[in-house]
Amino acid sequence: MLKDSNTTRYAVRRTKRTYCADTKAELIAACLVPGASIAAIANAHDMNANVLHRWLKVRRQSALSGNARAEAAILEAPEPQLPSFISLPLSMKQPEPVQRVIHVEVRKGGLMMTVTWPISAASDFAHWSTVILK
Repeated sequence: MLKDSNTTRYAVRRTKRTYCADTKAELIAACLVPGASIAAIANAHDMNANVLHRWLKVRRQSALSGNARAEAAILEAPEPQLPSFISLPLSMKQPEPVQRVIHVEVRKGGLMMTVTWPISAASDFAHWSTVILK
């Protein structure tokens, strides 16, 4: 397909959005909350999630490098304080003991026989199987 040089790509010229420092800091703080969905936050504010990911990346890089550039200072948001220990109730229910059994399926033609035998009587099963399964 040939490009038509007379056709413009967009009917309206797209413009770059700008965000104030307070908005950036608020959105970054919302992204840093444990369990927060960056995509959901971006969608709620009618913006692309990649913008928030870029802001978070710049914030991480500025924190690692110690660089105090103006853009990094704008993107600085306080880290949420997480508790150092979370107490969880534990269930004291004992697990059911595992029953060890011998399980055999015998098929002949269209018939099938299933035998379940306690492992404690394995010698009895060996005797039974040599007599019955001949």
